[in-house]
Amino acid sequence: MTKRKEIEIIQDLRDIEMRLSPENLHCDGEISRAEAERKRRTLIKQRKNLIQELGREPTWREIWVN
Repeated sequence: MTKRKEIEIIQDLRDIEMRLSPENLHCDGEISRAEAERKRRTLIKQRKNLIQELGREPTWREIWVN
């Protein structure tokens, strides 16, 4: 298996961080709390896998500035 570049993993992490924002997570109030919680748990699991793939916790700057 080919290892992905750090920038690709960080871009995926940025996407997940954006999807975890309250307005995105709750679809601007269009879904129930239970649905939002299921969605949050799935995203957190994906984030954990990406951090494991990266091999470290990225900095705030890496995610939001670069």
